[in-house]
Parts: sequence; C-alpha cells; structure tokens
Amino acid sequence: MRVLWELHVEGWMVAQIRITLQKFSVRVIDLAVDAELKLPISFCDVLGNPFQEAFNVVPWDAETNYPDIVSINSTDDGYGNIHLKGIRHGRALLRVSINSSPLKSDYVLVSVGAYLSPRNPILHLGGHLNFSLEGLKEKVSGQWLSGNESVISLDVLSGEAQAVGEGTTQVFFECSSLKLLTTVTVLKGKVVHVDAPMETLTNVPFPAKGYNFSVKFSGAVDGHDLEGFKTDQGVLFTCRVDPPYVGYVKPWRDYSSGKSYCLFFPYSPEHLVQSVPKSNDMRPYISLSISASLQETNHVSGSASALFVGGFSVLEMGKNFVGLNLTGGSNKTVITILGNTDIDIHWHERDSMVISPVHEEDFGIGGLAKYEVKVLRAEKFKDKVVITLPANGQRVEIDVSYDPGEKAFSVSTVKATLWAGVVGCIVLLLLTFAIFIFFLDRPDRAWPRPRPPAGLITPAPTTPDGRSSPAVKNDSSPRTPPPFVDYVRRTIHETPYYTRERRRVNPQNTF
Repeated sequence: MRVLWELHVEGWMVAQIRITLQKFSVRVIDLAVDAELKLPISFCDVLGNPFQEAFNVVPWDAETNYPDIVSINSTDDGYGNIHLKGIRHGRALLRVSINSSPLKSDYVLVSVGAYLSPRNPILHLGGHLNFSLEGLKEKVSGQWLSGNESVISLDVLSGEAQAVGEGTTQVFFECSSLKLLTTVTVLKGKVVHVDAPMETLTNVPFPAKGYNFSVKFSGAVDGHDLEGFKTDQGVLFTCRVDPPYVGYVKPWRDYSSGKSYCLFFPYSPEHLVQSVPKSNDMRPYISLSISASLQETNHVSGSASALFVGGFSVLEMGKNFVGLNLTGGSNKTVITILGNTDIDIHWHERDSMVISPVHEEDFGIGGLAKYEVKVLRAEKFKDKVVITLPANGQRVEIDVSYDPGEKAFSVSTVKATLWAGVVGCIVLLLLTFAIFIFFLDRPDRAWPRPRPPAGLITPAPTTPDGRSSPAVKNDSSPRTPPPFVDYVRRTIHETPYYTRERRRVNPQNTF
C-alpha cells in the first residue's frame, strides 16, 4: 500500500515516492543468483504526475529485510536508480522510503533463484512459444508440464508450448531439486499474429535494416471490429523484446505493400558486455521473444520466439587497424575478444608464434576474453590469425608480421660467432692433447746415440803376461767382442727412461 506524503520542494508539493516496475505486471521481481538489476524510482505530486525536480533534492533510503539474499548498492547515481544483486536463493522485501518512515515508503518483493522465461506470457490460439529456465549456475535436467493440456500443450523435454484452447493455466518445470511455474493466458482468436524470421538471429554482422517480425491483425477486439483501431497509418501497435538487454525493437509499416513489422535491432558485442547480467548461467545463445500489442489495448497481443546467437568483436580492430606489427623490442601483444567467447583460433607459424588465453569472463553473449600473442624466436615472418565462431559462421582474419630489426640481427650474429670460437678452441685443445698422447706412447721411436765422454772410455783388456806368477789371478773376464759391446751400449741408450734413472752398467759384465 502506498502512503501519500507531502514535501515542498522549491514551492512545489511532492506527494509520492514509487518504485517503477515497467517490466513486471505484479509487484514481484524475479532475480537470478549473481544477476544484477537496475530499478528506477520516481517522485510524483498529488495527482501522480512525475516530479523530476525532486531528484538530488529529496533524501531517500533503500533497504531490504534479508541483505544476505538481495544486496543493494547504496551509491546514488544521481538518476534515482536502485542497483540490486541476487546473492542466494530466497525472498526478500525491498523498501524505499523518506528518512526510513513507514508512512512514506513503497515496497516490492524480490524473489532470488531460478525462474521460467518468458514470465506470464499471453498467447493466441495456435501460437507457439519456447520456455526456458533462467537463474541457475548449473544445468539441470527435468520435465515440463502443463496445468491444463486443453489450454497449453507442452513438449516434456524441450519446453516448446502451443496454445490449443482459450483460458489461463500454469506451466511447470520439475526436477529433483526444484519446481518452478509461470502463468500463461490464451486469448480467443488470433487478433495479433507475429511470425519470426526463418534465419538465426545474430549481432555480427549487424543487420542495418533489422530483423523483420511480421505482424498481422485479424478478428475482433472485445466484440468490436478491428476497423475501429485503424488510422491513416494503419493499426497502431507497439513492440517489445524479452529479454530487453539483447536489443531494442520498434514498429514499422511498409506503405508500398501495406504490411506491418516489428523490427528487431540487436545490441553490439561491446554493448552486451555492459548490459548482460553478470551470471554464470548465461549461454552464448538465448531464446528471445518479440511481442506486438494494440496501442490502446495492451492485453491484446501476440508474440513469436527466435534463437539469438551472439557474435564477437576484436577490441583492437579499430577503423585504422591494419594488423599486428611486432618487433624485436615488442615481441608480444594482447587480443581482446568481446561478446561470444566460444571461438576457435588458428594460425600456421606454430614454431615462431604462440597464442594462449590469459583472462576470461564467460557471461554468454556478453563475455570477455584476452589472448596473448607472443613471438618464440627472433626470425622474421608473416602469418594470418583466423578467429572463427562455429555457432554463426563468423570469421575474422588478422595479419601478423614480425621483424626483429638490425639490432636483433647483430646480436644474434655476435652470439653465433662467440659460440663458434668457443667450439673451435675446444676442438683444437682436444686435437693437441691427442697428438701429444700419440707420440708419447709410441714404442718404436729412435733415440739419438749419445757419444760417451772421453774420460769414461774403458781400455780393452790386454793378454795376461805369461811370465807373471801363477799365484796371481786376474778378476777381469775374458775380452768381449767389440760388436757385442757396441750392441749392448746402443741398447742401453735406446731404452726409454733408462738413462733418466742414472744407472751405470758395465757392458763388459753382462754375462
């Protein structure tokens, strides 16, 4: 219940504070875990007219009874917005007030956890709609059920629904850990027909003319013929896209053919990085719904769903981008991918360059990823980096060139010369050592015959005198033949290391 209160601002009367719920038909907000939501507030006078002058003048507070379920960013952005974030599963009551007064407050219930999307849709007989599960960190398997098969027919596994009868019923999703539901209304007759294009929707390349969702009108509204809603511009209608962060939609009429359309323009990957809720359960593709309704009767509407696959963009590829030019002083750089990061990267020079991920924020169609491009060796080369997205066939090519420059070339030459010199010195040293060992161990080398000193010449023994006394005996041996003496002397001098030991041998006493 809203309570009116009075406050004078510059002579004017401010009477109400409200939480604006344009996207929600009831005062209950479904919020996924880790998802963020910007909720605007407004000030009004006694008659309910907006009071824009009250912003930044009237003090107000925002609080919740369970801050562990829903957190509030209390920073005022100057535009009267409340920033909410789901923390864990549960429900919490949000209150905005003036000076925490219960008589000057407005309330809304915030339900945090999984929910069914779209929420509380309106279909017409024969209409189709794809339900999906949002707000879970992990994928779960379960089954889809209809509260009344005569109103809504559901595929148990996929969640695809078809309106088969007039009325209101509920759609359930059940698994072992949770049970979720949403209300579906089926109107009699097809007053508003919306047909989705056959192609898969994407934001790269950007559709300059938008995606055409055909809108047709037939039958009657509340018992009145549809002619009553026509003007010179045809039937006036409005268009809406769900979820709204994917893009925007506007009505358009082709006067040459007389056909009406809802033109859908998706946001670019750069925009989706900012607008997509930061939730881990976001996927690189989503099912969006485009609905059209009569301008004067919002309950008369039709909708169609289509598959949207997010594309990607390279942040570094600006208007004047010609490629990645790497040098010896700067041999690495970073490629930033925005949007759908479920990509494949290919290049040829695997031995010269490596590309590896260094950072990733996987938020589905609004993700961000950074890849480092690094040169492995100082050799000049050119290559082409090809980035592809298999989901929608997107392909981006980036030219990469590397020039080490003269400085890097001279340094490499000096290093090569230095190593060649070191190896040459080692080989020369080993060769010298081998030659030395070879000649040192050779057994048959000839040694020069030394000439004996004059004082060491031993005279040849003489024949003993026959006149000598026979009692005297000569200890000298018989005379050795000179050739044998020369042979022994030569052998002694030619024996290795023999003379170094300073041995003295009398060749006459060798027997």
